[in-house]
Amino acid sequence: MLNCRPCMWRCIRALDTSASPPLRLRRDAPASLFQSQQRLFSHATQQRERQRQQALTEVEKLAHSKNEPWKRSAQAAAQNKKARSVLKERPQDRRSREPVALNRWYGRRDPTMSQQDWDRRIKELQYLADPLELATFVKAQLGKDKVTESLQLVRMASHSMQCIVSWNHIIDYQLAKGKTAQAFKIYNEMKKRAQFPDSHTYTIILRGLAINAHESGALAKALTTYHSMSAPNSKVEPSIIHTNAVLKVCARALDMDALWSIAAKIPESGPGAANARTFLTILNAIRQSLIVNLPRDLSEDELAARREKGIVEGRRIWEDIITKWRNADLVIDEFLVNAMGRLLLVGIRPRDWDDVLSLVEQTMDIPRLVPRLGSPAREAAGVARLRAPHVPPEYKFDDSHLNPIKSPMRGDEFLPVPPQGIGGGVTASLTYATPANATLSMVLEASQKLAATDAAIGYWNLLTDQTTYNVKPDINNLNAYLRVLRQQRASGETARLIVEYLGGRGLKPTTHLDTNTTISPGTFRIAMSTCVRDKNNHNSLKNAGQILQAMTSTLKDADAKTIFRYADLARSFPLAKGEDLIQALNELDPIIKNIKTQLLIGTEKKASGRPLNGESRKDAIDALAATYGVFDRLIMSNLIPEEQKKGYKEERARLSALIHRVNANRPGTRSTRVATNAQEGAEDGKVVEIKDGGKEEQDRPQDLRRPKAEPREKKSWFSA
Repeated sequence: MLNCRPCMWRCIRALDTSASPPLRLRRDAPASLFQSQQRLFSHATQQRERQRQQALTEVEKLAHSKNEPWKRSAQAAAQNKKARSVLKERPQDRRSREPVALNRWYGRRDPTMSQQDWDRRIKELQYLADPLELATFVKAQLGKDKVTESLQLVRMASHSMQCIVSWNHIIDYQLAKGKTAQAFKIYNEMKKRAQFPDSHTYTIILRGLAINAHESGALAKALTTYHSMSAPNSKVEPSIIHTNAVLKVCARALDMDALWSIAAKIPESGPGAANARTFLTILNAIRQSLIVNLPRDLSEDELAARREKGIVEGRRIWEDIITKWRNADLVIDEFLVNAMGRLLLVGIRPRDWDDVLSLVEQTMDIPRLVPRLGSPAREAAGVARLRAPHVPPEYKFDDSHLNPIKSPMRGDEFLPVPPQGIGGGVTASLTYATPANATLSMVLEASQKLAATDAAIGYWNLLTDQTTYNVKPDINNLNAYLRVLRQQRASGETARLIVEYLGGRGLKPTTHLDTNTTISPGTFRIAMSTCVRDKNNHNSLKNAGQILQAMTSTLKDADAKTIFRYADLARSFPLAKGEDLIQALNELDPIIKNIKTQLLIGTEKKASGRPLNGESRKDAIDALAATYGVFDRLIMSNLIPEEQKKGYKEERARLSALIHRVNANRPGTRSTRVATNAQEGAEDGKVVEIKDGGKEEQDRPQDLRRPKAEPREKKSWFSA
């Protein structure tokens, strides 16, 4: 009966009538609170709890908060990290930390190696049973420059395993540090310990010798290593990778005989056949041999014959390249095209320069913008005959119909390649190279040599157009294009280009150059010389002023040669008016202050703060002298009223004092000084050579003697 809940409930009610009816005997019923339990939640209890919290010390408060110092310490973070790694650890990971090679033979201890180092290497090798793990560990140690420890480790491991990769890492480290002798010592030791070099070992050695070709004996070591691979007892046969590496050593050493002896053994087909890098190395080597380390006793005819021979060799190599390209055995890229193009540009014939444009058309599918030399289309287009005054007469027949020899026209190897048909109906398309900055510079230089200015402008617009090739010009491209504009005396286009790419006073460039471009003073020199050549143009001085403003907003320090050309233009400008010269002097006002600072204090580039010296100092003084000439022309002419000349005469006298002052800072040397006449009515400024304190200075008239230094409190327009 007692097993029944209702019955149990009736019995309890009979015994205790105070039992509440709603209470039920259920497992999930909430427990009722007795009076003693309810006392814990009274108001007094809660108040005592708050008082206890307020009575806690600062340490106890931090112990129960998130800002506890221990929780923020590195030691606690390390313990938590280790705890998480242990919880995530698998049994096989735990076994991997246990020594696995305890009974290995490490050889005898080297007397030069301490017992402590010996024990450490043994301890390390107990955990490095696999050659891959050993190689990874050795590479990490070499990254910390622990070459001695790595070499000890590899020597001991060589007694029980093949660790060629580890030896390769050590040899590669030594060659990267430029220690070729030490690398070859390790290479020979490697072979003595029965660790036979593999193909990658020879690749590391030959490439390491290529980057250290300037070291004595690098070429001999490279040839010896390469020829040893062809020995009957060699376990590794040379591949095209090894051939390219040794060719690079020969090219950098300028040993063409060794280069051709190796190139002659390259097979026509197969895995050892020449690839694009092979031809690239050979073409660059030919070009370097034509322009570097030439005998000094060569005449002009001998130099022309030498270059002609090199160009013919390059043309023959290009025929092989095109044959392989048509057969899909070779991929032509921009580097290979530019190597051939740069070789043609050092040629002596105008035909060689013209073939650069045909080369670009053949390999990049960029059409020629000017007809070929000697073609009927060129004559029909009315292109002026190329004069080429510095070309020997026997090399000018390429652009003349008077050539008595009716042989095939030179340059046919650069004609466009017609598509080959497959099965008589399908056309096989060629993979053309993509032009970039080097190509743009090359075609601009070729157009300049050919005096084809319109073609150069067309190539610039075609290659830089965002809808076609989208080549973003760099500083070399900009300089090459400025040279073309200088040839055409296009000062207006030059100023517009400078402002577009470099900005000006208060103007930001609208078109940005390549991000890796660094602006140099040479850019402004080329642009300013264009205005000097175009001095018969009414706006040439104005265009030069825009270039000058771009220079001041781009360079930290003014370029003295650019200033000299600007001042020389203002001094000799045939169409100058009074306001033009005044504007030129206003442009030169802040720049002369910078020149003075460079001469007396130093430049931004020199952290030591030393003034200019040598050739730079001479250029700066020449710029001041040319500016003095602008003052001279303004004062000696009738371009402005006489009452306005007084201020300019004072400024001219101060500038003359500055010139004498900077020359006086060079004791014991002869210097060129500008003689000034500070008084009114002087006829002309003269340039005389004097010595400081010499007899020449004493014999000069009183009015032409060097003015005394001005007081410090007197300021002038060129004072810093």
